[in-house]
Amino acid sequence: MPNTRTASAPTAPAAATPTSASPTLARDASAGAPSFVPVRKRRAFEAVCDQIRRQIADGSLQAGHRLPGERELAEQFDISRSGVREALRSLELAGLVEARTGVNGGFFIRTGQPDGVTQAVRDMVALGQMPTASVTEARIELTCVALRLACERATAAELDAIEADIAFHAERFRHGQGSRNVRSVGEFYRLLARATHNEVIVMLVDALSEIVRTLLARVDPTPREDMIAVRRKVLQHLRERDAEAACAAMTQHLRNLDTYLEEQSRERATRGAPAKRALRATAG
Repeated sequence: MPNTRTASAPTAPAAATPTSASPTLARDASAGAPSFVPVRKRRAFEAVCDQIRRQIADGSLQAGHRLPGERELAEQFDISRSGVREALRSLELAGLVEARTGVNGGFFIRTGQPDGVTQAVRDMVALGQMPTASVTEARIELTCVALRLACERATAAELDAIEADIAFHAERFRHGQGSRNVRSVGEFYRLLARATHNEVIVMLVDALSEIVRTLLARVDPTPREDMIAVRRKVLQHLRERDAEAACAAMTQHLRNLDTYLEEQSRERATRGAPAKRALRATAG
Protein backbone atom coordinates (compact mmCIF):
# COMPACT_ATOMS: atom_id res chain seq x y z
CA MET A 1 0.00 0.00 0.00
CA PRO A 2 1.54 3.32 -0.99
CA ASN A 3 2.63 5.69 1.76
CA THR A 4 0.23 8.64 1.65
CA ARG A 5 1.92 10.68 4.41
CA THR A 6 3.48 13.90 3.24
CA ALA A 7 6.79 15.05 4.66
CA SER A 8 6.51 18.18 6.77
CA ALA A 9 8.63 21.15 5.84
CA PRO A 10 11.77 21.47 7.96
CA THR A 11 11.56 24.17 10.61
CA ALA A 12 14.32 26.70 11.09
CA PRO A 13 16.19 26.39 14.36
CA ALA A 14 15.17 28.88 16.99
CA ALA A 15 17.53 31.79 17.48
CA ALA A 16 19.71 31.39 20.52
CA THR A 17 18.85 33.69 23.38
CA PRO A 18 21.89 35.14 25.16
CA THR A 19 22.03 34.30 28.84
CA SER A 20 24.19 35.46 31.68
CA ALA A 21 25.86 32.05 31.76
CA SER A 22 27.48 32.63 28.37
CA PRO A 23 27.27 36.33 27.55
CA THR A 24 28.36 37.57 24.16
CA LEU A 25 30.81 40.37 24.67
CA ALA A 26 31.18 42.96 21.99
CA ARG A 27 32.54 46.44 21.45
CA ASP A 28 31.11 49.23 19.40
CA ALA A 29 33.79 49.48 16.73
CA SER A 30 32.62 52.91 15.58
CA ALA A 31 32.69 54.51 19.02
CA GLY A 32 35.42 52.38 20.59
CA ALA A 33 33.26 52.08 23.72
CA PRO A 34 32.44 48.85 25.57
CA SER A 35 29.15 47.25 24.56
CA PHE A 36 27.22 44.81 26.71
CA VAL A 37 24.26 42.47 26.18
CA PRO A 38 21.08 42.21 28.28
CA VAL A 39 21.34 39.91 31.27
CA ARG A 40 18.94 37.13 32.13
CA LYS A 41 18.47 34.96 35.21
CA ARG A 42 20.58 35.02 38.41
CA ARG A 43 20.86 38.24 40.37
CA ALA A 44 21.26 40.92 37.76
CA PHE A 45 24.20 42.70 39.37
CA GLU A 46 26.26 39.46 39.42
CA ALA A 47 25.81 39.01 35.68
CA VAL A 48 26.80 42.65 35.14
CA CYS A 49 29.97 42.11 37.19
CA ASP A 50 30.77 38.96 35.19
CA GLN A 51 30.57 40.75 31.85
CA ILE A 52 32.72 43.66 32.99
CA ARG A 53 35.27 41.29 34.54
CA ARG A 54 35.47 39.32 31.27
CA GLN A 55 36.09 42.47 29.24
CA ILE A 56 38.86 43.46 31.66
CA ALA A 57 40.35 39.97 31.37
CA ASP A 58 40.34 39.94 27.56
CA GLY A 59 41.72 43.46 27.31
CA SER A 60 38.59 45.09 25.90
CA LEU A 61 38.52 47.26 29.01
CA GLN A 62 41.88 48.52 30.20
CA ALA A 63 43.20 50.61 33.07
CA GLY A 64 41.92 54.16 32.78
CA HIS A 65 38.96 53.32 30.53
CA ARG A 66 35.74 55.05 31.54
CA LEU A 67 32.61 52.91 31.79
CA PRO A 68 29.39 54.21 30.22
CA GLY A 69 27.09 56.21 32.46
CA GLU A 70 24.58 54.60 34.79
CA ARG A 71 21.60 55.16 32.47
CA GLU A 72 23.44 53.78 29.43
CA LEU A 73 24.61 50.72 31.34
CA ALA A 74 21.06 50.08 32.56
CA GLU A 75 19.80 50.19 28.96
CA GLN A 76 22.55 47.91 27.63
CA PHE A 77 22.16 45.33 30.38
CA ASP A 78 18.37 45.73 30.38
CA ILE A 79 18.21 46.02 34.16
CA SER A 80 17.26 48.71 36.65
CA ARG A 81 19.63 51.53 37.50
CA SER A 82 19.71 50.28 41.10
CA GLY A 83 21.07 46.96 39.77
CA VAL A 84 23.80 48.85 37.91
CA ARG A 85 24.68 50.79 41.06
CA GLU A 86 24.93 47.56 43.04
CA ALA A 87 27.25 46.05 40.42
CA LEU A 88 29.49 49.13 40.39
CA ARG A 89 29.70 49.12 44.18
CA SER A 90 30.70 45.45 44.10
CA LEU A 91 33.39 46.08 41.48
CA GLU A 92 34.65 49.08 43.44
CA LEU A 93 34.97 47.04 46.63
CA ALA A 94 36.87 44.42 44.64
CA GLY A 95 39.30 47.12 43.52
CA LEU A 96 38.49 46.77 39.81
CA VAL A 97 36.88 50.17 39.27
CA GLU A 98 37.09 53.54 40.98
CA ALA A 99 34.65 56.43 41.14
CA ARG A 100 35.88 59.88 40.13
CA THR A 101 33.99 63.10 40.69
CA GLY A 102 33.86 66.27 38.65
CA VAL A 103 32.80 67.19 35.13
CA ASN A 104 34.67 64.26 33.64
CA GLY A 105 33.84 61.93 36.49
CA GLY A 106 32.29 58.48 36.46
CA PHE A 107 33.53 54.94 36.99
CA PHE A 108 36.95 54.04 35.60
CA ILE A 109 38.90 50.79 35.36
CA ARG A 110 41.58 50.93 38.01
CA THR A 111 45.27 50.47 37.52
CA GLY A 112 46.70 47.39 39.22
CA GLN A 113 46.43 47.91 42.97
CA PRO A 114 46.38 45.39 45.84
CA ASP A 115 43.51 47.07 47.69
CA GLY A 116 40.96 44.42 46.77
CA VAL A 117 43.27 41.59 47.81
CA THR A 118 44.21 43.42 51.00
CA GLN A 119 40.62 44.05 52.02
CA ALA A 120 39.50 40.50 51.26
CA VAL A 121 42.24 38.89 53.37
CA ARG A 122 41.85 41.50 56.13
CA ASP A 123 38.12 40.77 56.35
CA MET A 124 38.75 37.02 56.57
CA VAL A 125 41.26 37.54 59.40
CA ALA A 126 38.86 39.89 61.22
CA LEU A 127 36.04 37.35 60.93
CA GLY A 128 38.23 34.56 62.27
CA GLN A 129 38.14 32.69 58.96
CA MET A 130 41.92 32.97 58.48
CA PRO A 131 44.47 32.74 61.32
CA THR A 132 47.17 35.38 61.49
CA ALA A 133 49.71 32.54 61.50
CA SER A 134 48.68 31.73 57.92
CA VAL A 135 49.21 35.36 56.91
CA THR A 136 52.63 35.37 58.55
CA GLU A 137 53.65 32.10 56.88
CA ALA A 138 52.66 33.40 53.46
CA ARG A 139 54.40 36.70 54.14
CA ILE A 140 57.65 34.99 55.15
CA GLU A 141 57.71 32.76 52.07
CA LEU A 142 56.87 35.60 49.71
CA THR A 143 59.34 38.01 51.31
CA CYS A 144 62.13 35.43 50.96
CA VAL A 145 61.28 35.05 47.27
CA ALA A 146 61.44 38.84 46.97
CA LEU A 147 64.80 38.95 48.74
CA ARG A 148 66.29 36.30 46.46
CA LEU A 149 65.12 38.15 43.35
CA ALA A 150 66.22 41.51 44.74
CA CYS A 151 69.70 40.10 45.36
CA GLU A 152 69.85 39.20 41.67
CA ARG A 153 68.13 42.24 40.17
CA ALA A 154 68.27 45.26 42.48
CA THR A 155 70.13 48.26 41.11
CA ALA A 156 72.38 50.46 43.21
CA ALA A 157 69.74 53.21 43.04
CA GLU A 158 67.06 50.86 44.37
CA LEU A 159 69.25 49.81 47.29
CA ASP A 160 70.03 53.47 47.99
CA ALA A 161 66.27 54.17 48.09
CA ILE A 162 65.84 51.43 50.72
CA GLU A 163 68.69 52.93 52.74
CA ALA A 164 67.12 56.39 52.54
CA ASP A 165 63.80 55.00 53.78
CA ILE A 166 65.51 53.32 56.75
CA ALA A 167 67.29 56.59 57.61
CA PHE A 168 64.00 58.50 57.39
CA HIS A 169 62.25 56.23 59.89
CA ALA A 170 65.30 56.08 62.17
CA GLU A 171 65.09 59.86 62.43
CA ARG A 172 61.38 59.67 63.22
CA PHE A 173 62.12 57.16 65.99
CA ARG A 174 64.72 59.49 67.49
CA HIS A 175 62.03 62.17 67.76
CA GLY A 176 59.44 59.79 69.19
CA GLN A 177 57.37 59.87 65.99
CA GLY A 178 57.50 56.18 65.03
CA SER A 179 53.97 54.92 64.43
CA ARG A 180 52.25 51.97 62.76
CA ASN A 181 49.28 54.23 62.05
CA VAL A 182 51.28 55.75 59.19
CA ARG A 183 51.22 53.66 56.02
CA SER A 184 54.74 54.81 55.10
CA VAL A 185 56.16 52.61 57.87
CA GLY A 186 55.70 49.73 55.40
CA GLU A 187 57.49 51.50 52.55
CA PHE A 188 60.56 49.35 53.23
CA TYR A 189 58.69 46.26 51.99
CA ARG A 190 57.31 48.06 48.94
CA LEU A 191 60.81 49.22 47.95
CA LEU A 192 62.15 45.71 48.49
CA ALA A 193 59.40 44.26 46.30
CA ARG A 194 59.99 46.81 43.54
CA ALA A 195 63.65 45.76 43.46
CA THR A 196 62.47 42.35 42.20
CA HIS A 197 61.15 43.99 39.00
CA ASN A 198 58.11 41.71 39.26
CA GLU A 199 54.74 43.50 39.43
CA VAL A 200 52.87 40.51 40.91
CA ILE A 201 55.32 40.22 43.79
CA VAL A 202 55.03 43.97 44.41
CA MET A 203 51.24 43.67 44.68
CA LEU A 204 51.28 40.62 46.98
CA VAL A 205 54.08 41.83 49.26
CA ASP A 206 52.34 45.19 49.62
CA ALA A 207 48.99 43.54 50.39
CA LEU A 208 50.34 41.20 53.09
CA SER A 209 52.53 43.90 54.65
CA GLU A 210 49.59 46.30 54.85
CA ILE A 211 47.38 43.66 56.49
CA VAL A 212 49.96 42.92 59.19
CA ARG A 213 50.63 46.63 59.75
CA THR A 214 46.96 47.37 60.44
CA LEU A 215 46.65 44.34 62.74
CA LEU A 216 49.71 45.44 64.73
CA ALA A 217 48.51 49.06 64.85
CA ARG A 218 45.36 47.91 66.64
CA VAL A 219 47.25 46.28 69.49
CA ASP A 220 50.19 48.71 69.69
CA PRO A 221 50.71 51.76 67.43
CA THR A 222 54.43 51.97 68.31
CA PRO A 223 56.74 49.79 66.17
CA ARG A 224 59.22 47.43 67.85
CA GLU A 225 62.55 48.99 68.77
CA ASP A 226 64.51 46.45 66.75
CA MET A 227 62.76 47.37 63.47
CA ILE A 228 65.49 49.74 62.26
CA ALA A 229 68.32 47.38 63.21
CA VAL A 230 66.68 44.46 61.38
CA ARG A 231 66.13 46.52 58.24
CA ARG A 232 69.71 47.73 58.22
CA LYS A 233 70.94 44.15 58.57
CA VAL A 234 68.74 43.00 55.68
CA LEU A 235 69.99 45.88 53.52
CA GLN A 236 73.60 44.97 54.29
CA HIS A 237 72.94 41.40 53.13
CA LEU A 238 71.24 42.72 49.98
CA ARG A 239 74.28 44.82 49.14
CA GLU A 240 76.43 41.73 49.67
CA ARG A 241 74.01 39.77 47.45
CA ASP A 242 73.62 37.23 50.25
CA ALA A 243 70.02 36.10 49.81
CA GLU A 244 70.12 33.34 52.43
CA ALA A 245 71.38 35.64 55.18
CA ALA A 246 68.83 38.30 54.25
CA CYS A 247 66.04 35.73 54.29
CA ALA A 248 67.13 34.33 57.67
CA ALA A 249 67.18 37.78 59.27
CA MET A 250 63.79 38.74 57.86
CA THR A 251 62.21 35.38 58.73
CA GLN A 252 63.22 35.71 62.38
CA HIS A 253 61.89 39.28 62.50
CA LEU A 254 58.53 38.37 60.97
CA ARG A 255 58.12 35.39 63.31
CA ASN A 256 58.85 37.65 66.27
CA LEU A 257 56.17 40.04 65.02
CA ASP A 258 53.65 37.22 64.74
CA THR A 259 54.40 36.03 68.29
CA TYR A 260 54.08 39.59 69.57
CA LEU A 261 50.78 40.07 67.74
CA GLU A 262 49.34 36.86 69.18
CA GLU A 263 50.43 37.77 72.71
CA GLN A 264 49.04 41.30 72.53
CA SER A 265 45.76 40.07 71.04
CA ARG A 266 45.33 37.57 73.88
CA GLU A 267 46.07 40.26 76.47
CA ARG A 268 43.49 42.59 74.94
CA ALA A 269 40.92 39.80 74.92
CA THR A 270 41.68 39.03 78.59
CA ARG A 271 41.42 42.68 79.61
CA GLY A 272 38.17 43.08 77.72
CA ALA A 273 36.45 40.00 79.19
CA PRO A 274 35.71 41.44 82.69
CA ALA A 275 34.31 44.62 81.18
CA LYS A 276 31.98 42.61 78.93
CA ARG A 277 30.79 40.49 81.87
CA ALA A 278 30.12 43.61 83.94
CA LEU A 279 28.20 45.16 81.06
CA ARG A 280 26.04 42.04 80.68
CA ALA A 281 25.40 41.98 84.43
CA THR A 282 24.34 45.63 84.39
CA ALA A 283 22.10 45.06 81.39
CA GLY A 284 20.52 42.05 83.13
